[in-house]
Amino acid sequence: MKKTKYMMSGGLAFSEQKDMEKLHKKSLKGWHVKSFKFMGYELEYGEKEDVIYNIDYRVLEEDEKEEYMEFFSSAGWTHVCSEANMHLFKAPSNTTPIYSDKDSKVEKYQRLGKLINGAAGVLLVASIAFFLLSIITTGTFKDIARIGFFGVLALTVPAMMTAAAVYYQKLRLKI
Repeated sequence: MKKTKYMMSGGLAFSEQKDMEKLHKKSLKGWHVKSFKFMGYELEYGEKEDVIYNIDYRVLEEDEKEEYMEFFSSAGWTHVCSEANMHLFKAPSNTTPIYSDKDSKVEKYQRLGKLINGAAGVLLVASIAFFLLSIITTGTFKDIARIGFFGVLALTVPAMMTAAAVYYQKLRLKI
């Protein structure tokens, strides 16, 4: 039997809870998250466990990491892996979720929104700049600007959709 496999994510901004539920079901079958992979997770086969997963979005300075991990550990959560500003934790299924109240969930999405909105904003400005360059230039520069526009646009659209999904999650929680 293969010891590792890939599980695609539904997109954390769109279906975080569904991803966490899928990971829980996989753990019951012995598949546990080893690391984040491009648009998903690398799972490793081991003993079957009844664990739940939760994700936290937080920018950590080097001197904050130890205290941050200790905080979650004291609440019964084990750090699984981190990628950029996303930190995945697991705990026995009867453990209180990391975000158990409305206010903390809103705060979580506000932190995520800051990260996503910044990236989406930069990409949007770059798309507009390339578009304008493709209009006002000629020849080779126009061709380069068009290629740049479509290349950046391919990143801008998903970034804007993700930003909208995060905004929707925050709005849904506030209502």
